[in-house]
Amino acid sequence: MKILTIIGSPRKKGNTYQAARQLEEEMKKKGNYKFEYLFLKDANLEPCRGCFNCVPNGIEFCPLKDDREIIQEKMLEADGLVIGSPVYVLTVSALLKNYIDRLAYLCHRPEYHGKKAMLLCTTGGMGSKETLNYMETVVESWGYKVAGKCDLTKAPWPPTNGLNKKNTKNLEKSAHDFDKSLKTPNKKKQSVGLKDYMGFRIVQTISQNANEYLPADYNFYSGKEYYYPVQIGFLTKALTGILLKVIFFMMRDLGPGEEENK
Repeated sequence: MKILTIIGSPRKKGNTYQAARQLEEEMKKKGNYKFEYLFLKDANLEPCRGCFNCVPNGIEFCPLKDDREIIQEKMLEADGLVIGSPVYVLTVSALLKNYIDRLAYLCHRPEYHGKKAMLLCTTGGMGSKETLNYMETVVESWGYKVAGKCDLTKAPWPPTNGLNKKNTKNLEKSAHDFDKSLKTPNKKKQSVGLKDYMGFRIVQTISQNANEYLPADYNFYSGKEYYYPVQIGFLTKALTGILLKVIFFMMRDLGPGEEENK
């Protein structure tokens, strides 16, 4: 299986890369995995301009023509994705944050359902929980199933034996979970829970009500029962219908308003 590892550290041989290599060693003990490393430091990836074209109109309207599309093609081709970042001020590096910003449209129109991902961060002592939680929220919004999360503490002084054991245990468990998920085939037709179905229906309904302002979302969600083939129970559909009415009644002041008469 092909594993694409995206390194968000500005240091090519730093702690995050070394941790990714350790993960590779653990994974190769469990199966025939081929790792490809992509360093955002070396990618031609311009800063997001915040023009917002990609969200309402489509990613093809992004004015920046660089390596973004190439990286996404690699993500699509890979069986699994590893994203690694150092913890910088309680969150991901600027390099990784810029890439996340460049993929803002995926939060509206996810493209990677059925794909598995593992998240990796290194810290000098603080912020790993916040960083991994943020990365998980983002990557799941792209459609991935997060099958493993690993934080390693790499202080700027020699580690104790206890810390080495803790890091090794975290890495081995994460590799085990990622390997198990990659080897478990996706069901042809899965069931979907109330929370996930609600999230889908909220975005789908907004795209229908604001189709003039979000044409790409409208085209993406039209005719879809869910992001991919699933089984949706009668009770889930019924509860969702009721909750949608309540939610959109409460959100009524956030919708598109009529232009004032001049």
